[in-house]
Amino acid sequence: MNYRHCGALALLLGAAQPVASATREQELPDKEMLRMIDLLRDMEMIKQMNMLRELERLEAGGAQVKNSAPTKAAPSSKKESLK
Repeated sequence: MNYRHCGALALLLGAAQPVASATREQELPDKEMLRMIDLLRDMEMIKQMNMLRELERLEAGGAQVKNSAPTKAAPSSKKESLK
């Protein structure tokens, strides 16, 4: 009976060690994940800033095209005079 208890205790301790090491491994990626999330937020912010700059550039280009577009002259009504 004593050997059975020792065997059960050994199995229990053997199973508990990988669980403890797995929780330690999970703690390390948390810091890494936070860094990655911060990096992705920064990248998204940069992307949005670039989109706003592009939008402003397009709006400015659109305003220039509007101002430089030739205005069409109204059709003149020429009357032919019959003599």
